[in-house]
Amino acid sequence: MRDFLVIATLGDTDDQDRLAMRDRLVASGDWRAVAERHRLCVLLESAEPPAYRHLPVVAGALIGDVYDARAARDGVGADFRAQSLAGLSPRQAAGHLVSAGFGRYLAVFTEGPRVQVLRDPMGTQEALAWTRDGLGFVGSRLPRDRTLWPTDLAIDWSAIAKILRHKILAHHLSPLVGVSSIEPGVLLDPWRADADGVLRGEKLWAPAWFAAQAGRGKPRRRWRDPATLAQVIDGVTAAYAQGRQQILCEISGGLDSAIVAASLKRSGAGVVYALNHSWPQVEADERVFAQAAADTLGAPLTIVDRDLLILDAAKLARAAGGPRPNFLAGDPDHDADLAVRLAAAATPGQAAALFTGRGGDAVFYQMPAPELALDLIGARPSASPRLKGLASLAARRGTTVWRLIKEARERQRRGLLSPPASPLLAPGVADMPVVWHPWLDDLQDVSPAKRIQLRAIVNSLTAFGESERHRVADILDPLMAQPVVETCLLTPATLLAVGDTDRPFARRAFEGRLPASIQQRRGKGDLSVFFSRSLAASAPFLKAYLGDGRLAQRGLLNREVIDATLDADHLIWRDATPDLFVAMALEAWVRRWEDILSDAQAEVLAAV
Repeated sequence: MRDFLVIATLGDTDDQDRLAMRDRLVASGDWRAVAERHRLCVLLESAEPPAYRHLPVVAGALIGDVYDARAARDGVGADFRAQSLAGLSPRQAAGHLVSAGFGRYLAVFTEGPRVQVLRDPMGTQEALAWTRDGLGFVGSRLPRDRTLWPTDLAIDWSAIAKILRHKILAHHLSPLVGVSSIEPGVLLDPWRADADGVLRGEKLWAPAWFAAQAGRGKPRRRWRDPATLAQVIDGVTAAYAQGRQQILCEISGGLDSAIVAASLKRSGAGVVYALNHSWPQVEADERVFAQAAADTLGAPLTIVDRDLLILDAAKLARAAGGPRPNFLAGDPDHDADLAVRLAAAATPGQAAALFTGRGGDAVFYQMPAPELALDLIGARPSASPRLKGLASLAARRGTTVWRLIKEARERQRRGLLSPPASPLLAPGVADMPVVWHPWLDDLQDVSPAKRIQLRAIVNSLTAFGESERHRVADILDPLMAQPVVETCLLTPATLLAVGDTDRPFARRAFEGRLPASIQQRRGKGDLSVFFSRSLAASAPFLKAYLGDGRLAQRGLLNREVIDATLDADHLIWRDATPDLFVAMALEAWVRRWEDILSDAQAEVLAAV
């Protein structure tokens, strides 16, 4: 849903080929053409198309939802005014979009034969590029018509190995040969890759730029005021909610989803109902807190009582057919239930929308990272009381101040921003040098604690990945919106994270707007026992699925370690959930794409 396709004639290719392809796609009924430019056209899917606007710049096109960032910072929801780009060059227009707009979009600019595109800085909008037979394509996915696919389309096993080694690369690398990923926040030519097959252009936005400012001297008063954070979250939520009638709000019972619910309340949005998935373990049962948040929102709460997750190949394959591995649907029962409810809530002409609190742990800085001690030591006294902050941080970690500082300095020396290799990996993959996500390059001006926050934000980009729920509805994550991320990166880590409770800055920002039980809550639901028991119950299937699977056959996973990890006693004493779910997601994706490519080859042979 919300799919688009841009087709351009490249080089000396006859433009009649593009026009014939456009006409064939429109005749299929799956697409409609909305723009015709010089040797370029824009098509939108017919069923649930994204928004589209012509841009008042040289042959410009704006695909997707774009909102006014300045209004959001003032707590107001408003659409971005495309007229503000009138008279600007493509470079100027792209820069203005990045600074004055936010949302889920792709902008296309043409000057004569030159085409440049800009994907929204957070990468909310999927955007892929490829070529075939003298034509260039940019799309949100590979279309159903396989005659448009790259002729050399295949699984890129080198990219799969890199993602296995460092999962956060999944939002950056394309695991398909012949398909390039368009980097968010970069103005580039989508069909001009370098010798390594990488698209390069002018970077117009990077989160490190904002994180670096937080550590330069005394922070500006604006970024030290919790009201600033509340205001921008209210503005983003109001922008996302405007014009929507069928809204569901997922409320876990934790702080982040309660904050989103509070902002929905202030926006006046009509929420059909709130939704809470309740797990059978006492430590994971948050129904009481979810009910309190729903009562504050003024919406009825639907509670879904969960059974153990029993995994099988069909469940894992359901959401694995997108252009990237799907980590969001690691719990396929949860994903499937949301998809069914959202499809039922849709009305003719308007898809349902689900608001979530995903990303809050990263942007609000939930983790008591030892590196916070280094930021406290280096901060000006006015930014955060050092001794009190060190004492509260040490208490949260269950250690002494001196041991805390020692650990932080050791981690800094050892470069623990680099993730440890999963024990499931074969030695050749585990020993691979880490390839960094572009957002984690060049962090020399970023403080130690802010580096941890950046890594957490990159890890949270999986919120934008494809899943069953994304296919039937608009999934909206206000806490991962560009203005909110910028605000939290500009706020010193010591203010965000150091206090008597976790996320103290966000709690102050919404003080008086949250239920007291959530405002004062010091913990959060723990799902580790649920998933460990689910993995134990699914162990016979997983030992065959992973141990004899495609990744193991390629020498990327260690069969013996997989077998030992899925032993019931091992699962009791060690939380192997993250490593196993990454392996399962990639295995499911590879199997699904092997089937897709096999079917495509069969079609070609049948046509000969």
